[in-house]
Amino acid sequence: MEGISKQSNQNLFKLFLAFSVFAHLVMLVSKTPGLSFTKVFDRPEEKIIKIKLFNNNSKTRQIVQTEQMNNNTKPVDDAFLGKSNNKVDRQTRAATTGKFKTAGVGNRKGTLQTTQSEKESKTKEKVKNIKFSDLAVKNAPATYTKKKKRKRHLQLAKGLKNGSTKSKGLGQSNDYIEDVPLGDFTKLNTQQFEFYGFYNRIRERLEMFWGTNIQEQAEKMMKSGRSIASDQNHITALEIYLNEKGEIVDVSVNSPSGIRELDNAAIRTFNQAGPFPNPPKKMLKNGRAKIKWSFVVNS
Repeated sequence: MEGISKQSNQNLFKLFLAFSVFAHLVMLVSKTPGLSFTKVFDRPEEKIIKIKLFNNNSKTRQIVQTEQMNNNTKPVDDAFLGKSNNKVDRQTRAATTGKFKTAGVGNRKGTLQTTQSEKESKTKEKVKNIKFSDLAVKNAPATYTKKKKRKRHLQLAKGLKNGSTKSKGLGQSNDYIEDVPLGDFTKLNTQQFEFYGFYNRIRERLEMFWGTNIQEQAEKMMKSGRSIASDQNHITALEIYLNEKGEIVDVSVNSPSGIRELDNAAIRTFNQAGPFPNPPKKMLKNGRAKIKWSFVVNS
């Protein structure tokens, strides 16, 4: 029975990987009072929450992480809010989904690259240091170890020719950004946001739990014979209220994803990540701070 159970778990994991589920976090802030939502509940037992949205001509802007271009020029397009004013010639978003990071120096595959001077140096070193004892079979492992060390030394890190010397690997981002082409880096026009630091602390906490919760809910769905549709994005929009201590006092679903398990994962993630101490005083109104956060799953 234990062998069957183990095999079953492995099959579930393979199925989960087949879905290629990518999860994103979206932070939204409204310039003016945001969208009004009217909930219509099915009776007698609530199964689906239908949402009617009434746009009050408000402009909602997204808080994002982006490469800093070392300028303080305010962009004409202020669709995005960031750590500082940032202006780029062409906006792009990293093709790889994951916790935000800039691409490091290297190449995409991290392959071995030996220059001609390194080859010549290696040949001279061989001739200079050769001994009769090197030909003995017993010294073969030592020679092999030296080769391995040299290979590791020559192994280039994954990255880009024009990547940052302070980073490693390819660029990535977990922001869900529409209408921006894919690229090597996430470069966006941003306007400096006063509360960026606080929102970024929340994001870091959410990233600790979001992936695990999504995986657990996906496995539950597969066990019950259900799957996540691969032809659409599933967005759960939450509205969260914090008190003066940063404790969560209310979480509500403003717009469900259409899949209850994904909505539950979003709510659970926020509850696990909280509390969020020291909310900025300017965010508080009548002792409460309101936050809008969306969780996106696309498969």
